[in-house]
Amino acid sequence: MQRFITDAIWDEEQMRWNYHHLLADEMGEPDGVLMFDETGFVKKGTDSVGVARQYCGSLGKVENCQVGVFAAYASRRGYALVDKRLFMPEQWFSEDHKERRAKGNVPEDLTFHTKPQLAAAMLQAIAHEGLVPFK
Repeated sequence: MQRFITDAIWDEEQMRWNYHHLLADEMGEPDGVLMFDETGFVKKGTDSVGVARQYCGSLGKVENCQVGVFAAYASRRGYALVDKRLFMPEQWFSEDHKERRAKGNVPEDLTFHTKPQLAAAMLQAIAHEGLVPFK
């Protein structure tokens, strides 16, 4: 399974589009809502992309962790995760993290975005796609 996740090449955008179609068919409602939130994942090492000492909501304190920003959908028919973005702390874009970015296959053109900017980008993408109905 680990090899599949790390080595298989697949079209994430296409998979998300397929998933959004299924989500809209199964639980889409015109008055559905999108919700955005962040959560932290404790990490002991430093090899994972985006790991840094930062606020970890699941622990309620600053700790070595990764932070994700998530979009969720809810309607009378159910709820589901819709999208996600990895928050990359600003320090990851400094020259002294260049080797770590390369090791983690971070795209060279990626730039720093705040958590609200990541949430706004997801909202714009979901709205532009037009598959998932929400109020």
